[in-house]
Amino acid sequence: MRILVTGGAGFIGSALVRRLIEHSQHHVLVFDNLTYAGHLSSLEPAANSSRYAFVQADICDADAVTKSLQKFKPDVVAHLAAESHVDRSPIPALSSRPTWSEPMSC
Repeated sequence: MRILVTGGAGFIGSALVRRLIEHSQHHVLVFDNLTYAGHLSSLEPAANSSRYAFVQADICDADAVTKSLQKFKPDVVAHLAAESHVDRSPIPALSSRPTWSEPMSC
C-alpha cells in the first residue's frame, strides 16, 4: 500500500511514519511544510528506507499537492497536518485549514 502522510514531520505524524516503515511493507510519502512543529530529525529512523520519501511543501499549495498525488499515487491519505499553536492572530492558521474553513463559508 502507498500512504501519503500530511504533517508527517510533526509529533503524531512522525510517530505514524516511523511505525509504518518499521512494522509494515507500506511505501510512505511525507508531505510537510516544516514550520515550527515539524522536525526532520523525528523522521531520521525512517529516512534510510527505500519505502520512504519526503516533500517539503504547504498543503495549501494546490500545485504541489496535485503533483505529489499524481506522482506517488497513494492508496490512503493520513491528513495529520495542523497548526497546533496560534499565539497571535489566528488568520494564518485558518488559511492553512481550508478543509475546516470551507464549510464555514457556506
